[in-house]
Amino acid sequence: MASPARLDRLERVTDLVLVLLNTEQPLTLDAIALQVPGYPEEHSARRQAFERDKRLLRDEGIPVQTQRLSGHEQYGYLIDRDAFYLPDLALEPDEQVALHLAVAGVHLDDPSGRDALLKLGATGLGEVRPIATLVTPRALIDLFEAVRTHTVASFNYRQGTRRVVPAGLWFRFGHWYLVAWDLDREAVRTFRVDRIEDAVLLGAPGGAVLPEGIDIKASLPDEPWRAEGDDHVVTRIRVDAMEGPRVAEEVGSDRIESRADDGSVIVCLQVAGFPELRSWILGLLDHAEILEPLEFRSELRAWLVGLAEGGGEPEVDADARALPVALAASGEPADARPVPGRETSQRLRRLLAVVGWLARVGEAPIADVARRFSMDEGELIRELELAACCGVPPYTPDTLMEIEVSETSVRAFLPSEFARPRRLTPAEGFAVAASARLIMAVPGPDDAALRRALAKLEAALGSREAIGMDVDAPPSLAAVRVACDAGQFVEIDYHSASRDELTTRVVEPVQVITTDGHWYLDAFCQRAGDMRRFRVDRIGAVRATEDTGERPARAVRAAEDAFLPGPGAVEVQLHLGKGAQWVPESVPVRGMGRAPDGTVTDVILDVAGMAWFERLLLQLGPDASVIRPPELTDLGARAARKVLRLYQQEP
Repeated sequence: MASPARLDRLERVTDLVLVLLNTEQPLTLDAIALQVPGYPEEHSARRQAFERDKRLLRDEGIPVQTQRLSGHEQYGYLIDRDAFYLPDLALEPDEQVALHLAVAGVHLDDPSGRDALLKLGATGLGEVRPIATLVTPRALIDLFEAVRTHTVASFNYRQGTRRVVPAGLWFRFGHWYLVAWDLDREAVRTFRVDRIEDAVLLGAPGGAVLPEGIDIKASLPDEPWRAEGDDHVVTRIRVDAMEGPRVAEEVGSDRIESRADDGSVIVCLQVAGFPELRSWILGLLDHAEILEPLEFRSELRAWLVGLAEGGGEPEVDADARALPVALAASGEPADARPVPGRETSQRLRRLLAVVGWLARVGEAPIADVARRFSMDEGELIRELELAACCGVPPYTPDTLMEIEVSETSVRAFLPSEFARPRRLTPAEGFAVAASARLIMAVPGPDDAALRRALAKLEAALGSREAIGMDVDAPPSLAAVRVACDAGQFVEIDYHSASRDELTTRVVEPVQVITTDGHWYLDAFCQRAGDMRRFRVDRIGAVRATEDTGERPARAVRAAEDAFLPGPGAVEVQLHLGKGAQWVPESVPVRGMGRAPDGTVTDVILDVAGMAWFERLLLQLGPDASVIRPPELTDLGARAARKVLRLYQQEP
């Protein structure tokens, strides 16, 4: 074994896992230090190192239990085997494949879903074309865990502290909502998860009791501008012919007060308050006008006047200007920098997955193992050689993990218990459940195998019905999916939100994908001569056309490339205030600058369509300002003046 001074931390935490799994009685810190090489001699340094390791293991879903002991050292530690391993899920082969395809087909903003698949043994089935992408607000995992473990959750929401018993989470209108019993108000309340401020604090598991009869789905807002509360304001809005048909489809026919011959409509909505409406109405630029109530009309006019009169370049110090530029040049956003402990955590997660798979198969070529776990062969050999040095005292050959590694193959003689799938972390459990539920919500034939697999997994996790999904089906969805499946060219009428123009294009569909509540068509556009991404609810008509030739090779490149800005894109530096911290999570950015407290101060982004950028600036209001290029520093003011023309006279 390596000497303690040069011991790889991965070896130490792997030994720690094996020692704590192997003990029947809780071990004190001193006993652990005697059995696990690599801990410092000095007691306070040893305690700090152990606490870091314990936290790492718990973050990885490894249940290190702490028990009170008598004597000088008052606490002991062990790992409960029953909590370490998942119960046998008894997944049938078609259920395993369905679960893998669901998780592989839904791209979340972290790798938790694929990490869960490694634990469940679903590797080597190849890549699949993405069906959906989904952003997970930072509070979501803690709330999922609170639902699963029947735990009271506390958080700040609208400048107030809320103590709730979470009942369920639901994805609707592109946002996650929490339905919960508010302990202080003694009533059911619904919260938009991305509006929860700061961290979620959880109480003791099992300490929360929900009143009977809570209907989660009935408690959800039936419109995106209705979130919480019982008081709603009737609001009338005129939408012009450009956006009228799409908005009418979005809000539903029962909310259409009248339709004009030119395609414009007047919609009647019940709104929780002006802040809930403002972002939506400004997203329509000058295509929509608030008619009533007059208070909302006046508030929006005041918002626009403030922006129109504040079009000058803001005062920002030199450091705030320079930092994002340097980050953009390096291509590395601030939160992509290495985090202490994260590398060991990722290596441990992967090593335990490899060991579990080897315990099942016994022997395999190195190339096969490396391919299954997305590793370089040299790196894999080094990690396996490290694993072969791990075990329990006295670390003689009969107490180490028996793994034989050659240049071309690996053989393992491991206890059958090692082959059992490990417990999933809250993030992993959420990723699998959310991916499966999203796939099942997509319009199409029912996937019986996936439904059975999810039922078994949720029963093991204790998370049955913790998550719900609503996925819209815009009118053109079926036609573009048929064209995509058949590989047929189609002609589409398209209202581009980025340029605010209506065009007719011939496109060759490549894939249809749902992203954060909206459906998109990735297609080769003959008009642009390149790949483009079209929002399906903005496609007004789909017409079959004759095949115009062989498919260009560039038309089948990766879907992510459809997001790359075209040659006419403008690099913009945007300064952000406290109310604009959601921008890096919702908008693709190339670089970020942060204040010492972690607040994002600036972002670098590529802007290909000025109408899209106008919408963003209007929605952000005083919480954002353009630093460069100089010709765009007053773009928000110009956009505000354009919309203000609608409000010069009384409706």
